[in-house]
Amino acid sequence: MLNRRQFSIATALSAGVLAFSSTRQVLAQAPQVARFRLPIDPEGLFNVQSISAVVSGVLGNYLLEGLVYLDADGKAQPWLAQSWQASEDGKEISFKLKDGKTFHDGTPFNAEAVKFHFDTILDPKSASPAKGIVGPLSKVETPDGMTVVFTFAKPFAPFINLLGQSYFGFNSPTAVRLAGDAYPRKPVGTGPFMFDKWVPGASIELIRNPNFKQFRPDATNQGQPYLDRIVLNVLTEDGVVTSALMTEELDAASLTADGVVPFAADDRYNIINDQNAKNLMFMEFNYKKAPFGDLAFREAISHAIDREAVLAAAFGGNGKIALGPLSRGIPGYDDKVAEAYGTPYDPEKAKQLFDAAGWVMKDGIRTKDGMPAKFSIRSYASSTTERALAVIQANLADIGIVVDVGTADWGSFYPGLLKPDWDMALNRWTWSDPSVMSQLFRSPGHRQLLPANPAIDTALDSADTALDPQKRMAFVSDAQKAILEDRRILPLLTDWPITVNRKVLEGYHFDYLGYLYAGDLKIAAA
Repeated sequence: MLNRRQFSIATALSAGVLAFSSTRQVLAQAPQVARFRLPIDPEGLFNVQSISAVVSGVLGNYLLEGLVYLDADGKAQPWLAQSWQASEDGKEISFKLKDGKTFHDGTPFNAEAVKFHFDTILDPKSASPAKGIVGPLSKVETPDGMTVVFTFAKPFAPFINLLGQSYFGFNSPTAVRLAGDAYPRKPVGTGPFMFDKWVPGASIELIRNPNFKQFRPDATNQGQPYLDRIVLNVLTEDGVVTSALMTEELDAASLTADGVVPFAADDRYNIINDQNAKNLMFMEFNYKKAPFGDLAFREAISHAIDREAVLAAAFGGNGKIALGPLSRGIPGYDDKVAEAYGTPYDPEKAKQLFDAAGWVMKDGIRTKDGMPAKFSIRSYASSTTERALAVIQANLADIGIVVDVGTADWGSFYPGLLKPDWDMALNRWTWSDPSVMSQLFRSPGHRQLLPANPAIDTALDSADTALDPQKRMAFVSDAQKAILEDRRILPLLTDWPITVNRKVLEGYHFDYLGYLYAGDLKIAAA
């Protein structure tokens, strides 16, 4: 029998063990929350209406899933689709869907959901920027609940690979109908995380999808997501982001090369540098406004920009300058064409070309027929574009061209290019297939202002309809050559996106298209 003192000690020890056990249980059950950077506030989260990089990053990384994904070699593999089969003439593709997937609102993912998404894109009332991406798609039919048939006016070679983009991830038709115009602020998909709340200009919060089923075999985690919540903080300034990472207020963030420096020798962080990036920063011209419809003027401008200086200023030199109209990371990029027909930096040649075109210097500014060379350049708001614009502005001033520069959020900048009141624009696109050139540069162009050019249009049309891969790549090269000969755009660079993440956030990795495997993420035990 225990005496009173022994009983007290035993009781205290027992209580301590219980308290310790209880504390461990609470710690084990503490929510797993990861905090990431959003460089800008999205204009909306409905991929029928918005296909910008920031929107695609939120939707494709966490909320939506597609029919296919692209493997490490860029080849389409089944995701929500079980299989697909193309007709002999390439004008019809039938998909069989996998069973058992539901949307965040509990409604089933099925053939009708696929049809609803593409019908909404094709509907002129939607004014969807994704409509041009699907090219000659004419109709979508559903022979049964798990079969979808896409019919095209002509063969469309890029279609399967393009389905891997978040533009073609699926939204709940029920949620879209119920929410109406409010849907972009409360999206409903099938992904590993669900939308919770949005504080405009500050943050977007997502919560774990308790009913998630992983249909993508290349994910490391084939079960439920590990994280309970993800907070996406809108942080525009790299300095603020660097501090937030250092103080553990952020777990991962995109940064410029300069912003990465404090983490290079710190073993608490991983640095991911994507040197196979598929983006292109470029300048484009308003062909409908003089003098930008003049090839001689575009030719002169194209030799005036110091791409290396732009790359150094905007991205700390982390990337490659571009002489061709296709990113190096996209299949079909032709370096020989870029070198032969591109416009390397040569300010003296630019001056000579301006002189020959009748743009003469007068009081430090070039003029022609009484028109001074005073123009404007528009772009989207970001620290990188502002630094790039400063270099471009200085380069043009050196040869007698005066430009005002202005930026706006993507939701204002990009639609604004449909109006006729701009001169030049600094733009940037990320894509996975050479068909991006058709979206941007085939007349009438993505902003409806390019005149027909048979050499460009024929090559791009041939590339998009050629089902034989070898023949298709030959047409892709022809298109690059024709675009450069027309000086349709001024290619500048491809930057290599850099991401820093704390090592305690495990499973942080990206797929071929740069989408995060969100279900693999977890916070390591302390």
